[in-house]
Amino acid sequence: MRPSDSSEKQRAAFRQWLPLSGGVLLAGLMVWSLTPAEPPCAYVVGQDGPATVATPARVVFTAPGEAATSWTCSSEGVSVPALPVHVSPSMFENPDTLVEATSITLHLSSTPVTREGHVLTLEGDKLLVLPRPGLPAARPEGDITEPFLTVDFGGGETTARYLPAPVAPGE
Repeated sequence: MRPSDSSEKQRAAFRQWLPLSGGVLLAGLMVWSLTPAEPPCAYVVGQDGPATVATPARVVFTAPGEAATSWTCSSEGVSVPALPVHVSPSMFENPDTLVEATSITLHLSSTPVTREGHVLTLEGDKLLVLPRPGLPAARPEGDITEPFLTVDFGGGETTARYLPAPVAPGE
């Protein structure tokens, strides 16, 4: 075997593993940057009188009878109070309840943030909007006066006024 054959094989092996190792490194960096101290917010969309509203929520995979506690979630890098939404894991397996959303746009500041995601149908004609996690957007000084959320189901849009979750008693 010639020395150049050996080094050529090493280069070929390196080129073969380079995309995989780069992908693993990139995925590791993304997970690190996307792992907030608390889970990203989901949003419950429903009616509040005549208005359609979206409230930050945190998905809880436990029985509804659990002890009351304060729930928070990370909405674009900002910690906010959240409604606990008790969901059975089997609901995510039912194709009739989980729908892909073409885009979910959060108009929480003067810079809207758009993500893909899913929408899960809840009891009582409510929707659980689950934006895919992403890097938090830089939030400019001052929020907009009437923040809202828009969900596009591939042609059918739902717009809801952002309604902050109530703060738990004692906070």
